[in-house]
Amino acid sequence: MNKIIDFLQNQSEDENIPESSIDKNKLDKSFNKIKDAIVSSDFNKKNISQLKKIPEIKKGQIWLCKQTYFDKLGNEITGKNPYLVLVVNDIDKIANEDFIRVQPISPFTEFLASDEILIEDNSVVGFDFIIETWNEQPILTELLDEFVGRLDIKNLKIDESGLSLSKSQKEFRKAEIRNTAYLRQSINSLIQLEESKEYNTVFINIDNSIYLPNEGKEKQKLLDLDLVKEPEQSYLLAAKKGKLKDRQTFLFEDEKYGIKIKVIQESDGYVISVKKPENVEIKDIDGNILKQSGPNLYDKVKSGLYFIKTNEKEIRLKLK
Repeated sequence: MNKIIDFLQNQSEDENIPESSIDKNKLDKSFNKIKDAIVSSDFNKKNISQLKKIPEIKKGQIWLCKQTYFDKLGNEITGKNPYLVLVVNDIDKIANEDFIRVQPISPFTEFLASDEILIEDNSVVGFDFIIETWNEQPILTELLDEFVGRLDIKNLKIDESGLSLSKSQKEFRKAEIRNTAYLRQSINSLIQLEESKEYNTVFINIDNSIYLPNEGKEKQKLLDLDLVKEPEQSYLLAAKKGKLKDRQTFLFEDEKYGIKIKVIQESDGYVISVKKPENVEIKDIDGNILKQSGPNLYDKVKSGLYFIKTNEKEIRLKLK
């Protein structure tokens, strides 16, 4: 049991969520076996093959969460362990994003307490497990990766009367709260993004560090020739008519990588122009390459997270 506590504490000792990662050298063989069971394609395929399509997300379902994802501020978030979760409510909305409340699932039944639920049925996920009712938290639905199974939560009851936790149980819970922080970060980053909405709509993220581009209003043609050598004729015409004046603009310059990024916010999206010695490539969150409307120019770009690839660095651009 002490080995389990040591393992969980080692996994959660680094509280800097954006930089967390798995040190496989520290994993005991028994824990690797559990980890492999959770992400095993065998039982996932067994359950998923029974469905013609991934079901609509509803309470009572068990899902395997993504272990790595990009949060709403463009941080790359990596959990140190894969987590199965029980969905405890139907989809709700926060800031126009779908979210649910979940309770993490743990295979470490040795730490069962009276306020938790023990499932002794390995046909559900492949092993016995406990539902961490005390560790309930909100997450964005986009973190749900693979559907695993269902539970009749109407018949799941807990008894919190006379709850008394041993030292090992307390240490276990502290470690689990820290280890599941990467799931909560999906909501936390969304709240941070919404709180900053009044002030910023463009964020630059390099190595999980946020930079706010300089903001200002320009009285002249926005697509400067030093940024875009050959702007489209339609932009030149729009500039002459004054349609490109007084737009909200954001400028980011990095001398180290010799890159200049300019973002112009318009009513139908954003215009992005990039100045770089060599060609750059911009991809969206799904890996699709954005098409240029002119040399190093991208227009009508919608809100979302984008990846600017250069020879030296990947720069993440978040447009609200």
